[in-house]
Amino acid sequence: MPSRAAKCLGRAVARDKLACRREPRETMKLTDRERIEGTEITIGRRVQYRGGVAVESPKYAAEYRDATGRQVTESLKTRSRLEARKKALAIHAQLQVGEARVVDARVSVDELVDDYFAMVKAKGAAPKTVSKYDADLGKLKAFAAEKKIVLAAGFTREQFYRFREWLVAKHYAGKTVYGVLTVTKQVFKWAWQEKRLRDYALATASLGKAKAKPQACFTTAQVEALIEATASVERAAIATLAYAGLRIGELVQLEWSDVVKLSKSGGTLHIRRGGSNGTTKDKDERFVPIHPRVRSLLLALDRTTATVFPGLTERKFLKRVKALCVTLKFPNAKAFKLHSFRHHFASLCANHRVAERKALAWLGHSDSDILKLYYHLSDAESAAAMESLAATESAPVVELKPEVVVSPSPETADALGSPVEGESRASGLSRIERFSKQQVEQALTILFGPEAERGGFEPPIRLPVYSISSAAPSATRTPLRGGRIA
Repeated sequence: MPSRAAKCLGRAVARDKLACRREPRETMKLTDRERIEGTEITIGRRVQYRGGVAVESPKYAAEYRDATGRQVTESLKTRSRLEARKKALAIHAQLQVGEARVVDARVSVDELVDDYFAMVKAKGAAPKTVSKYDADLGKLKAFAAEKKIVLAAGFTREQFYRFREWLVAKHYAGKTVYGVLTVTKQVFKWAWQEKRLRDYALATASLGKAKAKPQACFTTAQVEALIEATASVERAAIATLAYAGLRIGELVQLEWSDVVKLSKSGGTLHIRRGGSNGTTKDKDERFVPIHPRVRSLLLALDRTTATVFPGLTERKFLKRVKALCVTLKFPNAKAFKLHSFRHHFASLCANHRVAERKALAWLGHSDSDILKLYYHLSDAESAAAMESLAATESAPVVELKPEVVVSPSPETADALGSPVEGESRASGLSRIERFSKQQVEQALTILFGPEAERGGFEPPIRLPVYSISSAAPSATRTPLRGGRIA
């Protein structure tokens, strides 16, 4: 049997091994202490125990009580005593004005994500927004767990880029990756603003704008085919989506009280519901004139119900539209969605040169970038535009007659108070040929016709047609600015 001494030695060795496996334990003890004059802050070097051995940190730390009276020790991250004194005075100044300080950055990623998600819900976000945040933040927590990133302070810019690679490797769409990374930056920025973290480590992390995938868009011929294949409420619903650009939620919640002055010759849709909390998605109301194709279909509906399209639900209607697309043998039929009608309406506005501000007002958007996303140029419209270019080949050639302006002689220039520039002008032999703005506009009118196309959704400009002729020279000499006729 082992002796008593051997047993004691074995227990001591075991204690030493256990101590070596323990995490470093910090104490409130500071060495090389110095109380900063005029403050309650003490600076010094903190002592840490590693394997039972006291190790003095080479960097200074500050010991003080925060605004709540709690005793804290904060690393000053400097080896210079002079710099440590300056930082201690800065801490004192912040405490004097009651400014909160971040002294404990040991908050975990999961805790930070949960707190941020609770804040989003507390702000009254829409159910769909809450669901999206839940999914995006879940991806962040999954990545942190897989990569064993426990502390939020350990989620650096490098980890942020690794997170992007992780999302791409999971085959998420580019738009999804962009959305998740944007939410991630929001989480850490919020934590920094709320004094939960000392630094906003992701401030310089860049995000490339994700390119949206091409979305299906109905052509007008396909819309008309769908209208002819349906009847009653379904027919009017499809026409309203395609020729008014409503969101499906706005269509489902549209009431007869929102249909203003409907007749065979006019009418307006007052869009004020469709999103969460009894408002539209963008929280603004808007008015959309009723397209002639829609008026007769709405007039034929029964008005005994409160809603215009009773019994219509998004899920059932989407299933019905997809089935019709397959039945009518549309190309790539399964790609069409209810939102494809909204794309059709935006494209219709663009192809008919509706002013951009009007299209945005009808669609309920404030950003013109959405029009670029919605706009789809069909093959027929593209071919028609190319044919219009060919029509310019037979356009008349217009020869402009320049106006000839003869510089005055030196004597006349002196009388007018204008300095003479150059020898040619001094001799009165200078001739300047130039085209007036009116002559150029007249030429463009002849070349391109009375309609001049403008970019984007802007309507054409009607230009007056002029006849080109040389203007008769004025018999009265006009004095130059600042001068006078002698």
